[in-house]
Amino acid sequence: MDKYRNLLHTLQCQEERKNSAGSGDDIAKTTEEAKVDTKIYPENKSLKCTPELERLSLLEYGTHRVTRREFAFNMAQIAGVVLLGELGMNSCKSPKTSEIGKKDSIIKSGEESDMQFPLFEVSGTPFEIGLGIGKRFAEDIKKGFEKRSKWWKELKEFAMADSSLYETFLSAAKKHTPSVIEELKGWAEGSGIPFEDLFILNLKAEYGALKDEADRKKQTPVAGCSTIVIKDNKRLILAHNEDGDAAYLEHMFLLRVSPKEGHSFFCASYPGILPGNAPWINDAGIIMTTNFIYSKEVKPGVGRYFLDRLSMEKGTLNEVLDVCKHPERAYSFHHVIVSTKERKAISLEVTPQKFAEKQIEGIYIHTNHLIDPELSSEAQDLQYVAKSSMTRWNVLSKWRASFNNPSPVTEESIMSVLSSHEGKPYSPCRHPEGEIQGATLLTALFNIDKPSFRIYKNQPCLNKYADYPFRF
Repeated sequence: MDKYRNLLHTLQCQEERKNSAGSGDDIAKTTEEAKVDTKIYPENKSLKCTPELERLSLLEYGTHRVTRREFAFNMAQIAGVVLLGELGMNSCKSPKTSEIGKKDSIIKSGEESDMQFPLFEVSGTPFEIGLGIGKRFAEDIKKGFEKRSKWWKELKEFAMADSSLYETFLSAAKKHTPSVIEELKGWAEGSGIPFEDLFILNLKAEYGALKDEADRKKQTPVAGCSTIVIKDNKRLILAHNEDGDAAYLEHMFLLRVSPKEGHSFFCASYPGILPGNAPWINDAGIIMTTNFIYSKEVKPGVGRYFLDRLSMEKGTLNEVLDVCKHPERAYSFHHVIVSTKERKAISLEVTPQKFAEKQIEGIYIHTNHLIDPELSSEAQDLQYVAKSSMTRWNVLSKWRASFNNPSPVTEESIMSVLSSHEGKPYSPCRHPEGEIQGATLLTALFNIDKPSFRIYKNQPCLNKYADYPFRF
C-alpha cells in the first residue's frame, strides 16, 4: 500500500514546490529528467517531499505533465487498482519512460490518446496475468465479439458440432502449453467471457480453414499483413503492417508483461486473442512479427496462437524457433524473428508437416502466402492468395526493385510503401471498403540501432505514432 501512499504524497510535493518556487499549476520537467530511474521506497521508510519521490509518484503521459486537478482524477482511478494489488498490477509507464523487463518497477496505466494505444502493464503467474488483462480490457473483448457477431456465431456453431475435435485441441494445448491455458482461464474470469468461447476464438484460423473446406465455400478475405526487413552489415530494420478485421480498429491495445518465470515482453494485442500474434519484443532482445498463411491443411494439435504466446518468454533465437516449429503444431504460419544481440533475422514458414527456415539478408518482403521453394507444393487457398496476398506482394516487389541494394533504403521509404493504397482494398495500407472489412490495425517499426521502436496507431498513412524504448 505504500506505493499508493507515495502517489498521494505527490500532491503535497507539488504544493510545496509551488509555494517555494511560485510556479503555476503545472510542474515543469525535462524529458531527460523523466528518464531517471525510480525506486520503490521500503514500507518502513518515512516519506519526505523529494525529487525522487515526485518522479516516482507523478503520472506521466509522454512529455505531458499532470496538473493537480488531473492528478486527483487519476487517483480516483488508482483506487480501483488497489483492489488488484495481489496481482502486482498498478498503473503503467508512458511509452517514453517504461523499461521492458524491469520486474520491480512501479507500473502505471497509460491511457489511450489520438496518437497511441492504451498501454497496460501486469505481472504475476499466468492466471494472474490473464485475469488482469481480462479485467482491464473486458469491454473491448466483448465489443470484438459483438462487432463480428455473425461471423462468430457461424464459427462457434461449426466448432461445437464436433466436440471430439474441440477436446483434441484442448488436450494438446494443455499438454504442450499449460501456462498459456492458465493465462486464457484468467482472461475468461477477468472479462466474464466463457473460457470455451475464448478458446475457440484462439483457434479461429484452424477452425476457419476446416469450416471453409467443409462448406465448400469461401469466406470474404479480410486478414493479411505486410512485412519488410532491411539487413546488411550496418543495419537491421523490421517493419510490419498488422492487418485484421476492421472491427478491432478501436479495440487494440499494448501490453507490458512481467511473468514470474520467463522473460518480460512488450507487445500489441487483439481483444480476446492471446498475445504473440501481433508484433512483440522481449527483454532478451527477441522481436517477432507474424503473417497469416491460408493453408488448407489442419492437423489436430496445438493452435498457432498458443505457440506464439509460448514463444514470447524464451531467451534465445533458437528457443523461439523450436517453439514455432513444434512438432504438434496444428496449422501453417509465417514468422520473422530477430535477435538484436546476434544482429540476425530469420524467416520461418511452417505448415503442419514441413518448415522452411532462412536467414535474411538484403531487402526482404513477405505477405500472406508461402514463398520458399521447399513449400511450393503445399496446399493454400488460391483465391485468397490471388486477391489479397499477391496484390500487396506486387506493390512491395515493385518498391524493392527500385533499389540495387539495401543501403539507400530509408525508414521514410519503408513507411511510404507500407502507407501505399495501390491495389486497394487489398493494398499494403488497408481501409475497409464495402464487404471487404480488412484494415491495417497498426504498424510496428523496429530499427535495432536506435534507442526506441515505433508503433503506429491504426493505418500508417494517418501518421499517428508513439515511440517506446528498447532499454534491455
